[in-house]
Amino acid sequence: MPYIAEWNIRHNGKQIAIGEEIPKDMKKEEVDRLLKMKAIKDPEAEAKAIKEAAAKKAKEAGE
Repeated sequence: MPYIAEWNIRHNGKQIAIGEEIPKDMKKEEVDRLLKMKAIKDPEAEAKAIKEAAAKKAKEAGE
């Protein structure tokens, strides 16, 4: 799953700009820390949350 940088990040001496994908060699602990800080985002999780919210809204409108 590709994570997208929300901030400018430096990893192993390499600059990662806003909007770029996070390298796959980044450790899980580092990824978790950046997710908590909201420095990166997971587009798949974001899309899933949007779909769930739309389904809930449609269900409420149908009742």
